[in-house]
Amino acid sequence: MRRLRRVDILLFFIGIGLLAYLFLSLFPVRTTSAQKTDCLPTKESPLIIDSKKRCVLLYAVVSENLKTSTHFGVVFKDGKLADKALFRAYVSPMEFHDALLAIGMRPGDNLTSVSKGKYVEGDPLDVTVTWPGLNKEFPLKEILTDSGGKGFQIKFGGNRTASAAENSGCLTCLESCWVGITSNAAYPMTGALKRFFSPNSEFSINRNVIQARGGGPVILIYRAATGN
Repeated sequence: MRRLRRVDILLFFIGIGLLAYLFLSLFPVRTTSAQKTDCLPTKESPLIIDSKKRCVLLYAVVSENLKTSTHFGVVFKDGKLADKALFRAYVSPMEFHDALLAIGMRPGDNLTSVSKGKYVEGDPLDVTVTWPGLNKEFPLKEILTDSGGKGFQIKFGGNRTASAAENSGCLTCLESCWVGITSNAAYPMTGALKRFFSPNSEFSINRNVIQARGGGPVILIYRAATGN
């Protein structure tokens, strides 16, 4: 009798397992691309938000003709300053700003148009670049050259209101900026006249790393900096 009961119990659990398998086969669990960083954004779907890994991925293209820039790093393709940027993104500043909020980043919002000489604040970000088929990421310091030599300390400056008003399209400025959603705290904010005669630095794409990528797609990955 005991052996029979054990067989009945075993058959019961086997039956439950089969029912669960059939249920999952009919109704598979779906995960969105926003939850997976092994899926890359595309031209048609240019933004991925991964709240679990606290990163934002953007689809962009490399400038075909621009050789150097004093501060325009990443600009929205429909922004009025897109032709001055090293990378043209397919995501608007508003979308980018809100995506960074969605992964728990805090904006600095400490700069205005008269904040010359000051540095952007806000949560720091690690920025890397990859592209389809590469299967690795390059940090900004390997993708971009920096004549000033101070490097990259990208922070979430915020600036949502200023960005909407100016319509520049700036996502990442390479010096502290009162309009860019993110910008580089390694260099202070400066004005157009001073920048023309004595820029903080000059930046260019490292063609030794990005060979034949002119106009081709790249993926920009913004992560919450380690320890943040």
